[in-house]
Amino acid sequence: MNRINATIGSLLILLITLIAGRSFAQYDTIAVAILDSMSYNIGNLESCSFRFDSDFDIPSEEYGLITHSESGIILLKAPNKMYVEKKGDKGHKEFFSDGKSFSLYSHDKNQYATMPSTMNLIDFIDSVSGYYGIEFPGADVFYPDFVNNILETSDNLIFLGLGMIGNTECYHIAGVRDDMTFQIWISSDDKYLPMKLSIVYTTRSGNPQYRLVYSDWKLNEYIDDSRFTFIVPDGAKLTKITKGSN
Repeated sequence: MNRINATIGSLLILLITLIAGRSFAQYDTIAVAILDSMSYNIGNLESCSFRFDSDFDIPSEEYGLITHSESGIILLKAPNKMYVEKKGDKGHKEFFSDGKSFSLYSHDKNQYATMPSTMNLIDFIDSVSGYYGIEFPGADVFYPDFVNNILETSDNLIFLGLGMIGNTECYHIAGVRDDMTFQIWISSDDKYLPMKLSIVYTTRSGNPQYRLVYSDWKLNEYIDDSRFTFIVPDGAKLTKITKGSN
């Protein structure tokens, strides 16, 4: 009898939990397998480049959410070389990391800043973005723990089937966290490349969104080291890298 009562009690607790909306996280095994394949393929690249187009909402007291945009190109070469150029509502900037130093150049102000850096790409991106607030669009998918982080922080993850991003057929995956909902589209060929990322910040006023489209992927093609080396433009003024230099 005690065992029966204990079982009934456990079922009641589970039922109350489900009614209260505190169900256990559910991870679609197909979605996890697709994300794992994407992360594995990206993690084994020696070099790559891609274009990006993004738009993001910034709140305005007078007009509510205002959508801003930027686009550009990113070149990466293991273990520690990176080049980023982006143009948009935040201006026109270039970022160089040649394995020995990191440089930032603002075309709008004709100013540059530089600092030593010998970290690998992931540690460097993590350090610079965390301390200075400099954003590297689409870089999240290059983190080795990308999938584990999704599983640790998400309540649900589901594979929604096939969809199209431009002319590319993609696997469509969606997930939910306490502070956001997110979707990612991954090419359905054997390359498993990310093609689009969409985020809705559900705990922020107005539910602002962030969207990024990847395109023109080039994998393991030769990239000359000179592409990652910063040469000071004529008349450019030296300044310091500060928080908000993005």
